[in-house]
Order: sequence, then structure tokens, then C-alpha cells
Amino acid sequence: MQSPSRIDHHNLENDRDDDIGSEDVGVFTIDDVHAFNVGRKLSTFFSIRNNSLYPGFLLKELADSISFSSSEIPKILKFFSIPAASQKAKVVKDTIRKCELEPVKGETKICATSLESMLEFVRNALGPDVDFELISTSHPTMTTPILQSYTITEPPREIKSPKKVACHPLPYLYTIYMCHYDTYETKIFKVALVGDNGDKVDALIVCHIDTSAWSPKHVAFSLLGTKPGIPVCHTFTEGHGVWIQASTIAAI
Repeated sequence: MQSPSRIDHHNLENDRDDDIGSEDVGVFTIDDVHAFNVGRKLSTFFSIRNNSLYPGFLLKELADSISFSSSEIPKILKFFSIPAASQKAKVVKDTIRKCELEPVKGETKICATSLESMLEFVRNALGPDVDFELISTSHPTMTTPILQSYTITEPPREIKSPKKVACHPLPYLYTIYMCHYDTYETKIFKVALVGDNGDKVDALIVCHIDTSAWSPKHVAFSLLGTKPGIPVCHTFTEGHGVWIQASTIAAI
């Protein structure tokens, strides 16, 4: 099961179901996040990672030897013996198309086809002599993803890092991560939740403080009733993460 909607990229346009509210898909204003007091209930959804869509990284030497561009799609499909009209071929085309989208103003991005490429990108972004770590949403007790009411059990913890790199897995024939960072301010928080059915979630929330470079058609603005320039916060689903420098965590 996949989330009803997801904030994957700044260029995402509005194609949502009007019956879906921002809270349902983990989209908030920064004022909402600051009001996440212990005991408050949220009706929201957390997906479970489908590992069959993310089969694993290739070694860098092998990944670098395989074509990865729109102009080479027929060659890619032939190499992997994939019928051109198949669903798998559509996934290949869609992922390459997403990777070839131009970055928004102030953004630097990469589609890393190997673990080495991803870590090199992160190291260049955060600094060669900086220790860094990956943080993400975790829900070790969840077995069935459902839209349900969650209760906040601890005050939100802001995780401070001078620089941050977000990485998102993309479905493909082998593991691909779209990683990006920009010059605009972001804040990240961890929020501890427990569902009505007992599921425990430690949710990662990323807040983009300046969204002036985002498309006016971005689904987040429709969900929140706001416009470019207004801060947007959203949860990261399982498997999506943020690389940070050695962190300082504080309650808000």
C-alpha cells in the first residue's frame, strides 16, 4: 500500500483527491508543528516500504557502466530484456524523467546510482572533514499501514544541522536515490507518535521555510490553502531520509 499522496519534490503539481486533507498525508504549516503538544491527536498515514521496488545498490563500477538517460531508454530496456510496453518499462521511463527534471532555483541534486555516488555527493555538500549520519522516519512495530489517529507522546525535537541533504528512493531496476539540497533554510524535527492500534512511529518532519521558488501548482499549497513563499512542512515516509552533520537535538 502506498500513501494517498506524497511530497517528493518541489516541482510536484496538484493532482490530489479533494477528499484528502493535508494532515492525512503528513503536510503541515510550521505553526502546526510548533503546536504539536503532548496528547494532541493527528489523523495521518505512514506507508510501509515495499522492498521489491528497491532491489539494492549496484557497485559503482557496474552502475557507471550502465546507461541512464532518456535518450538511451531503448538500449536500457534491451539490456535488461524488458518489453517496451510493460509496466516495468514505464517505471524505468518515469524514474529517468524525474531524474532529468531541472533543479529549482538554488537547488543542487543528483540521482545516485550507487552507494559510493550518494556518499560522495553528501560529503561534497556537508564538507570533507564532517561526520554525518542519516535520519529518517521509523515505525518498527507497524505491520499494516492504515489511516488512523496518532497521539503525540513527546514534544517535537528539532534536529539542528548547518547543512542537510535529503535523499529519496526511486523505483527502478536497481536502487536509485534522488538526493538534493538547496540554499534555502530548512528545519527538521522528530515527533514521537503512537497510533490508536498501538503502532509506534518516530516521524521525521522537514520544514521548508522559503518556498518562493516552488511551483504555484505544488500540491502542498492546495492542501494548506497557502502560496509560494509560505513555509511548508511534511513528513518523510519510511526509506526517505536526511543526511545531517553531527546533530544537536532540542525539544521545542
